[in-house]
Amino acid sequence: MESGKFFPAVKGGLLDMTAPTDIQSAVPPQDGHIAGSSVRGNVPLLDEQTPTRWTKIRLHSGAKQTFKWEYGAVHLTRRWNYFITRISWNPSAPLTRAQFDVRPFCTIQNEGQPYWDPNANLMPSAPTVHVCELPKRTGYYVILAVWEVANSPMAFYQIVDAMFEEPKRTSAGPSP
Repeated sequence: MESGKFFPAVKGGLLDMTAPTDIQSAVPPQDGHIAGSSVRGNVPLLDEQTPTRWTKIRLHSGAKQTFKWEYGAVHLTRRWNYFITRISWNPSAPLTRAQFDVRPFCTIQNEGQPYWDPNANLMPSAPTVHVCELPKRTGYYVILAVWEVANSPMAFYQIVDAMFEEPKRTSAGPSP
């Protein structure tokens, strides 16, 4: 879904702290509408949060995870941030900022500036692949991936419902 950038910010008109010449942000999605709010209209179905509503992707706690972005339209990109719900989150409540860790567990930053300089190298490859170390968790969590555009006030929001399992153990072989 497309909405204003700089989650977990709540207001628009903000400048990028690392690239102040980037376009100021539009208003990010409101609490309770983080999954389904968009400039193209709301999709209330996406905001209906329950522990059993969505299919969960199985992930391993603390493992390296590949995230792949495929684009309908590629934009000059400032960064991708990956957030996860807090250990004490309520899977029966709407997704709010309070449900997520304040800091992303993974950030991929493009440092080139200003965005209009062709040498800034802000155009991502299509597809774009990131490898991030997952936080240590067990059970059901939501990952929020946010792709922030440099030459627009917008960001793209993607939600992943995940079931975290303990890391796979390798057998050391028979005991002596």
